[in-house]
Amino acid sequence: MLSKIENYIPYDCYKTVYDIDYNKLYEKGKKIILMDIDNTLIPYDVSSPEEKLIDLINSILEIGFRIVFISNNHKKRVKAFADIFNSDYVYSAWKPLKKGYKKALKLTKHEHIDEIIAIGDQVMTDVLGANKVGIKCILVKPLKIVNEKWYTKLNRRIENRIINKLKKNHYEEYLKIKELKDI
Repeated sequence: MLSKIENYIPYDCYKTVYDIDYNKLYEKGKKIILMDIDNTLIPYDVSSPEEKLIDLINSILEIGFRIVFISNNHKKRVKAFADIFNSDYVYSAWKPLKKGYKKALKLTKHEHIDEIIAIGDQVMTDVLGANKVGIKCILVKPLKIVNEKWYTKLNRRIENRIINKLKKNHYEEYLKIKELKDI
């Protein structure tokens, strides 16, 4: 059963993680980022980040953010990525279910959910999952959809139908997401 349509609306949309103004987020009171990895930061078929991404994440950490990487992928991949930045992580998160987000929230030991923001590339997993636990989510354009796994491709089809449903009552949000998704 799908949640109400508003649960699929992101807080904001950007083409890439490089376009987000992290200083502005921090000034607005955000202190923790729950960050997806696959197709948000690196493609599925890439195992380690390029120097530009390492610099970006280090600059986010220098601002004062704490990052928890949250992914539906397996432990070996997620741990290896998170270890580069000495950050906490949740693997096999089962997004959009609440389970992975609850684990991430326990890791943060943070009482104020309004100080947490999520960043991901999928409406069906990242946006819906974050919204279900009361966390705002920034949606970015997926890096590379050609090599996605079968279940992610299925999610993208469902996602496209949901995005099209936003057109009727949430036209501005629909346009922002549509621009990213090239529907």
